[in-house]
Amino acid sequence: MTDRSSLYKGLSCAAWGYLFLCLDFNLGNVSILPRFAGWLLFLRAIDQLKEERRDLALLRPLGVLLALWTGADWLASWAGMDVDGHFPPLDMVAAVAQLYFLFQFLTDLAALAKARCREPEAADLSGKILLCRTVQTVLVTAIALWPHLPRPGWLPDGLADGAVITLALAYALLGIALMLYLFQLRRAFQDAAPPPFPPAPGGPGEF
Repeated sequence: MTDRSSLYKGLSCAAWGYLFLCLDFNLGNVSILPRFAGWLLFLRAIDQLKEERRDLALLRPLGVLLALWTGADWLASWAGMDVDGHFPPLDMVAAVAQLYFLFQFLTDLAALAKARCREPEAADLSGKILLCRTVQTVLVTAIALWPHLPRPGWLPDGLADGAVITLALAYALLGIALMLYLFQLRRAFQDAAPPPFPPAPGGPGEF
């Protein structure tokens, strides 16, 4: 069974990963919250939690693939270019990989909440994570398919742009909700948190 310190660290990485994955702020063409950082944090979370939830280890190759794909896209943005959209088959492979990864990742985190948290609200927290997983699946699918859907001639451009903005806003709000739920889950292992600062030398009893 995984020690509580590893669970605390793994859940911290998972929570912060959603900050980079679901929120985006740009300076010019370059994101200051690059998505690849989120995938790297998820990979770190897997390393910390895989002994507790064995299925998580199976997600590692997909996580590496997605970190490389989004990292390449971020590097291209420095030159005013992007990777998405230039290779439609690869775009779809990346979208399916992301969909599967996030679905299974949250499924395992919800199972962890139910198995390791004995407080009365644990079952409720597990259910909230699963609900977010379902909504996330719908949003990721919609965002991936939207650029490839035919646009009816009667659909105003403003309405189409509004739909894109709505999807992006919903995805950002979902990421914030997941962060809050994962930090709430992390509090169950607060006693195993590393000290914020190392003990100062020369304290009581030291010579």
